[in-house]
Amino acid sequence: MLESHRWMIYGLGGIMPGMEFPLWLMAAFLFLLGCCVGSFLNVVIWRLPARGTPVTFNNKTAPLTLSWPPSHCPLCQHAIAWYRNIPVLGWLMLRGKCRACQAPISARYPLVELGTGLIYLSLYLGFFYAHWNHGAAPSILGGAVPMVLYLIFVSCLLAASAIDADFFIIPLGIPYLIMAVALASCIFGAVKMLPSVTPASVWGKLALGGTLGLLISNVLVYLKILPRSFSTPQDHNGDSAYAPMPLIPPPTLKKSWPQIAAGFVIAFGALLAWVLCAPKVAALVTMLAGILAFLVGVLPRPIEAPDDSQLVLEESADINARREIRKEILFLLPPFGLAILAACIPVALPALPWLARLLGILLGLLVGGGMIWVIRILGTLVIGRVAMGAADAPLMAAIGAVVGAPAVIVAFFLAPILGLIWAVVLKFQGKPNVLPYGPWLSMAAILTLFIGNPVIHWYADQLSPAPPPKRQSTMIWPGEPVPQPAAANSKP
Repeated sequence: MLESHRWMIYGLGGIMPGMEFPLWLMAAFLFLLGCCVGSFLNVVIWRLPARGTPVTFNNKTAPLTLSWPPSHCPLCQHAIAWYRNIPVLGWLMLRGKCRACQAPISARYPLVELGTGLIYLSLYLGFFYAHWNHGAAPSILGGAVPMVLYLIFVSCLLAASAIDADFFIIPLGIPYLIMAVALASCIFGAVKMLPSVTPASVWGKLALGGTLGLLISNVLVYLKILPRSFSTPQDHNGDSAYAPMPLIPPPTLKKSWPQIAAGFVIAFGALLAWVLCAPKVAALVTMLAGILAFLVGVLPRPIEAPDDSQLVLEESADINARREIRKEILFLLPPFGLAILAACIPVALPALPWLARLLGILLGLLVGGGMIWVIRILGTLVIGRVAMGAADAPLMAAIGAVVGAPAVIVAFFLAPILGLIWAVVLKFQGKPNVLPYGPWLSMAAILTLFIGNPVIHWYADQLSPAPPPKRQSTMIWPGEPVPQPAAANSKP
């Protein structure tokens, strides 16, 4: 079913002749690349919250970084050889135990690697074989640029999800990295898969005015003209860490083999889908399999693990929550005010392709972050406790910068559905149902890369039904050829 695929190779001197690569070879490369990136994500998930904490390794004490100390057992500090650090296979070769002290190694490591590999595979096959998004051509400008953006996007979301699941925090460096990469993608021309807004439209002006207001608000906070909300440890509500988190090994279940078996069954189901289903369905199933394998590795916690839910509830029940949240209302006044003002000014912006992409990214950023921020403010004012973590707004803003304003709305409504499903699972298990929201925002955003445009097209058709021929054309999946009307029969 996998056919030969043309991939254009670009050199420093210009375009080199195209070369034929088997699709299975590129698919295998993306899967292995994803597994290797998943191995690095395991390091990021464990070390990023505790970065800077003094640690001792081989009689040397230094601040913890993402690269030091090298891979080792957190209990006996035995270094792990490179050939036992191979993604997925390394855990299997060690049989889930440290070779030196026989301490169990968390099943999270291979499942995060496997899940990341499956998601990487699904993105490549979905965009370049099943044509889920605009039928992007496999060229360095038409396909490779957004593909790299999406791979970085997915990797950051997976890291943020696992950290949020463990500590109920999202390091702000993760969404900021996503925003920076999305803005950098504007310099490339003719990229269909990136969000775009017509500069002369009202939405383009809203994006420009809102961004200017956001910059002004940040400058005013930096100059201490506007107050910063929850700025003291007494007002701290768990949104960000004032000191590095303690270095805690990933949770390990007493029996990890059921987790691993579930992960491989999920992966086999994705492989089976490419035999039984159409390419578009198979690509979506592979993405779902990757997400599920990742969640199976990250979300289950051992029974003896400390219950953080009560601590989170206590932190969110800040007696000064309503007072502090009013400071955030002041912060949002310039963005909202300048966005409305810019939309009313009769000035036509130049129709430049890079400007259209920049405004599309900025509009998605403002819509994504604004929705979460408004809900955080309104919820806090109503219930008197912090309704949502402050880091969720930058995360959703980063999601909007990549997928665009319409698709980020789809992700916004999909996230609580996914969270509700997991809450039902916890209810049947008799466990507390205090859930971090970051994982569900992230998983919904990853799914939106595939289903966002079809959902938007379907919803638009429901709002304004078109005549049968036109309606049929709007329901064509992105990338599929538009059917031509049959020629009338002519008599000889």
